[in-house]
Amino acid sequence: MSANAGWSSASTPSAEELGVGDRVIALRSEGRSFAAIATTIGVGRSLDAFGVLVDAIARRPPAEQTKLRAEENKRLDVLERRIRQNGDATERDHKLSSVRKLRQWLAAS
Repeated sequence: MSANAGWSSASTPSAEELGVGDRVIALRSEGRSFAAIATTIGVGRSLDAFGVLVDAIARRPPAEQTKLRAEENKRLDVLERRIRQNGDATERDHKLSSVRKLRQWLAAS
């Protein structure tokens, strides 16, 4: 998957992309939701904001990448626990599938 946020896929990101990526990491570290981050950085969907986060993590040094991925996986753990409490099996399974995809995308960065 790639970010659908309109950011270039070039190997050398622009200064704007770097700045936005840093901002997304900071906002997420503060506990902001991807919906709130998407609004703040001006992208259309929370999935786009997640893509910006993944791209920003991929540009960090390896030790920092490991730390940031671990932090995000902890947040996804919390989300997954909340989803598992949903009584609607179809909706629950759909959302759990989405979380698995986010984890895969994050791991691939």
